[in-house]
Amino acid sequence: MSLSRAAASRFRCGPCRYLTTSCRPNPDYVNLSSAPSNYDNSAVVYPGFLSEEEGQSLVKEVSKRMKRRRFEDGHWDSVISKYREIELATPHEVDNESTIDAPQYAQTIQRTRDILKSYVSPQLTNHMKWLPCHAIDLSKNGRLDAHVDSVKFSGEIVAGISLLSDSIMRLRPAKGEWIDDTSDESSGGYVDLYLPKLSLYCLHGMSRFHYSHELLPSDSVYQISGRDVQVTRGRRLSIIFRDALVASKDA
Repeated sequence: MSLSRAAASRFRCGPCRYLTTSCRPNPDYVNLSSAPSNYDNSAVVYPGFLSEEEGQSLVKEVSKRMKRRRFEDGHWDSVISKYREIELATPHEVDNESTIDAPQYAQTIQRTRDILKSYVSPQLTNHMKWLPCHAIDLSKNGRLDAHVDSVKFSGEIVAGISLLSDSIMRLRPAKGEWIDDTSDESSGGYVDLYLPKLSLYCLHGMSRFHYSHELLPSDSVYQISGRDVQVTRGRRLSIIFRDALVASKDA
């Protein structure tokens, strides 16, 4: 039996075999032209990570759960505005149900986690646990300012699936909660990530701990393959993945 090129690509590698159109990160979606000299290339973007069907399944599930939620003007840490947020626990996380017959959105979350595990330190892989995903619905006029995700509860990676609209994420050197003096906020360098809808990004290493991340305003420009792309950001839905902090054996 022969497969079409499109069908064959779905079965090419392990967790990427389901419906996705891209199981490898694309370096063109991470602009390093203004990166500080010591940056460790620890941000990746998988464009077209989800199929349209997978994306619609996630949007449908989140919309159902957010139906009675109102957009908030701001958060206690002043980082985000005009947004609403929910925890997106899967049936397996709530009731310990089997993942075999899980709804499509839960299968998508699981296979995304399978991909993201490769960015966790090998010595922690067998002990890692996932925090329940969060879904963040950012309005067209909302903003997400520069911040470093807390290290008190979450672990080595911060990742996200982008839905509904495209955006540009900017990483800047910044001192986090446990960062040493290798981070220099005054260096002026930055790294831009182009996040089209249905893409997956992952921040690990320096990008997770030593750099803040933010979303640029709508109509900002990203340069890809030698051409400028003006990125209009509308309402943006993101599914956020974090691993749980693993307690040190020496603690």
